[in-house]
Amino acid sequence: MGVIRVLDHVRHCYSNADGLVIQAVIKQQFDLGNKVVLSFEGVDSVSSSFINSAFIELLDFYDFEFIKKNLGFINSIKTINDTIKRRFSFEVNERNSFTYV
Repeated sequence: MGVIRVLDHVRHCYSNADGLVIQAVIKQQFDLGNKVVLSFEGVDSVSSSFINSAFIELLDFYDFEFIKKNLGFINSIKTINDTIKRRFSFEVNERNSFTYV
């Protein structure tokens, strides 16, 4: 698919609604077998609500290794990258700590 510029799809990266729009774009491309590279050009911050809806909820559909292989970020600042990494790390560890009876 090439690069997907986040601000071409949402005006802000603040709400769950914004995140769900980006999640839908990502899922559509994943389901077509495409890798996704998101550009955060022009974005200086994102909320945890946006991150949860756009990225973390992808774990309900794909495993973390698939997401890690097929989702990339460019034109992003360190704060955004670190926040996304921390949220994924926390969520993957939480999901892996559940024991199924």
